[in-house]
Amino acid sequence: MINSLKPYILFLVFLSGTIISYAQTTNPGTDTLFMPREVVSVYITMTDADKAFLLADENKNSEEYLPATFRLKNSLIDTTLSDEVGIRLRGNTSRSHPKKSFKIKFKEFEGSKFYGQKKLNLKADNNDPSALREMMTLRMFREADVPAARSFHTKVYMNGEYMGHYINVEQIDDEFALTRFGNDTGNLYKCSWPTTLENDGQIYNETQYELETNKDINDRSILANFVRVLNETADEDFKTEIEKVLNVNSLINYFAVEALTGHWDGYSYLKNNLYIYENPVTGLVEIIPYDVDNTYGIDWIGRDWAQRDITDWAKHDEPRPLNTRILSVPEYREQYYNEINNLIETIFNEEYLFPEFDFYKNLLASCIAEDSYYPKTFGFNLTSFLQSFDKKVANHAPYGLKPYVTTRVNYARQQIPATFVTPQFSEVSLSVYPNPSDGKFICISTGTSETLNQNFRVFNYFGQEMRFSTVNSSGNQKIIFDDHLPSGMYILEIGDNHQKFIVK
Repeated sequence: MINSLKPYILFLVFLSGTIISYAQTTNPGTDTLFMPREVVSVYITMTDADKAFLLADENKNSEEYLPATFRLKNSLIDTTLSDEVGIRLRGNTSRSHPKKSFKIKFKEFEGSKFYGQKKLNLKADNNDPSALREMMTLRMFREADVPAARSFHTKVYMNGEYMGHYINVEQIDDEFALTRFGNDTGNLYKCSWPTTLENDGQIYNETQYELETNKDINDRSILANFVRVLNETADEDFKTEIEKVLNVNSLINYFAVEALTGHWDGYSYLKNNLYIYENPVTGLVEIIPYDVDNTYGIDWIGRDWAQRDITDWAKHDEPRPLNTRILSVPEYREQYYNEINNLIETIFNEEYLFPEFDFYKNLLASCIAEDSYYPKTFGFNLTSFLQSFDKKVANHAPYGLKPYVTTRVNYARQQIPATFVTPQFSEVSLSVYPNPSDGKFICISTGTSETLNQNFRVFNYFGQEMRFSTVNSSGNQKIIFDDHLPSGMYILEIGDNHQKFIVK
C-alpha cells in the first residue's frame, strides 16, 4: 500500500478498531418471498359482506379475523393457498384513514405457514408521500447489522378491486427470532409507549410490555435483571456488568441509525416502538426497531430532525436510561461517533442513496398513479409522489428524501467531534461509472491520457487491495474485477489522488 493511502486507512482503523463492512451477518437477505426490488401482487378474495364489514368505519377497532382466499405473485412464485387465511385491520391511528392497513394470518383457519411466514403486514403508509421511508429505514438498520424486519412493495387487490400500493413488513415473532439469532425459545416483548426501561415496575405492565412468546410461563425475571443492571449498577462497574446482559454493539448501531434517519418515533425520543428479545444462547438482550415510517424528516411534533444534534439525540426532559447510561461510557460514546461516521461514509450519503431513491421512484410511479386510495388521507397525488423525493409536499413532510439526506449529513459532520470525522480526499477530476457499481467492473474517464497511463489501485475499507484487469479504449479505462466485489464503499487510487465509489 503506497504512503498516500496508508494514513487514511490507519486513521479508520484507529477510530473503529475494526472497520464496519455492513455484511448482513444477523439478518437474512432476499428470498423467494422477500423481493425488495420489484412490486409483488397480492390477491384477496372474500365475501362481499365480509369486505364491507372489514372496511366499515364503525368496525375499525375490530380484531376479528375474517376468512379469505389468498394468492401472491412475484417474479419467482405464483402461489394460491388452498386453505383460507384470516384477514383483519392492523395499526392504531391508521385504522381511521380511508386507506386501511391489513394483517394476514395464514394459520387462523387451520392453514400452514406461507414460505416460512405466519403473517403478512400490509401497511398503507398513509403518512409518507414517497411510500419509501419505512423500507429504506429498515434496510439501513439491517445493513448496520441491527436485527430488523425485511419488506417489499406490493399491489393489493380485494375482490378484484385495486386497493392500492402497500408495503409488506415482516412480522417480528418467533420465526423472526429464529432467522436472526438461531433460536426462538427466548422471551420476545413488543414494547409500546411509554417504554422508558426505568426500574419502576413498568415491565410488569402486560399491555406496555406485551409478551409475544412463552405466554403461559410469563417469566419476566431476565428482563427485570436487565432493567436492574441498567438502572442501578454503579458507574465504575457499569461497562462490565451491562455487557453481561445486553448486546451493546448492536444497540450502538441502533442508536446511530435512529439518529441519522430521524426515527423520533422509537425509543430514544418517544419511548415507543421497539421489541426486546432475550437471546438464550448468548444470554444477552437484543433491541429490535419497529414501525419506522416517521423518518427522513417526517414530523408531527414541531422538530427539524435533519438538524437535531446527533450528539444529543434522545429526548432531554425525560428519563432514557438506555441512552444516558450507555453513551456516558467514553468507549461507547466514541463507538457511537465512529458508527455515525461509518454510516455516512458507506450507506447514508448522496452517492449511495440517491440512485436508490431514483430506482424506487421509477418502480412505484405506476402503482401510485393507479391508487385511488392514495389521495384520500392527505390529498396526495402522483405529482406529490414524484416531488416528494426532492422537495416539501406536506406540512408533516417538510423535507424531500434527497434534501433530508444532504442536510442530515452536513449537520452530523458538524456536530460530531472533528477527531471522529473521516478526512476528505484530494480528488483528481475524473468520472467513475457506473456508480453505484454491481461489483463486476467500473469505468474511468478523465479526458487526459496522462492520468489513464498511471497505475490504478482499488481498496476496500479494510485497506485490502482488490484484484482486477484493465482494458483501455477511446480514452476510457475499464477495470474488471477478478472477484465480484461485495457491497460497500471502495477507494480508487490514481497516483496521489483518490476517488470513492459504491458497490451494491
